[in-house]
Amino acid sequence: MTPTGEREEMSDQALMLRYQRGDRSAFVTLLRRYQVAVYNFVLRQLGSALSADEIAREVFLGVVREAPRFDYETPFSTLLFAIAQQLVRDERTRTPSRELLQQGPSAPESSRIGAGSGSLGLRGEPALEDSIVSAVEALPDEQKDVFLLREVADLPFSEIATVTRQSETAVKIQMQHALRRLRLALQDFDEYRRALR
Repeated sequence: MTPTGEREEMSDQALMLRYQRGDRSAFVTLLRRYQVAVYNFVLRQLGSALSADEIAREVFLGVVREAPRFDYETPFSTLLFAIAQQLVRDERTRTPSRELLQQGPSAPESSRIGAGSGSLGLRGEPALEDSIVSAVEALPDEQKDVFLLREVADLPFSEIATVTRQSETAVKIQMQHALRRLRLALQDFDEYRRALR
């Protein structure tokens, strides 16, 4: 049996291989590694803590279903966020965005923007954070997808292209458009607006 500390050091691919061979603790390690990023990504997409919680669980159930077919040439994070992205699209289709925004209590502190590993590290500035959340929610879906996959999920553009089924160039263009819209929306917060480059 592999000690917990050694599993924490293993790559995602090695953990998936161990999981395929029956090591359930390897899956638990992957879950711990990605659960906050997945939850934050879904929450920022849908604006509902209730929906985010439910869909985040579905994402990891999707990983369980896909595990036997896992392609080791593809990063685990690509599989994970491709599942998350599809579930978000399905939810958007089923539930109008106004209804999503009215569901459930506000998100817990661990899910606030900046809790992931992206570059949106904000603390102690509620007016700024509320403005950012509103600005991100106002982005067209394609731009929001790319922005959140980059900033919340911390994926490289090449993986975002795979997840969103676009070329890497198209993804970078979507990101530029998203950043331009966000800079306009955050004019009152000059220091942060300039950081969106």
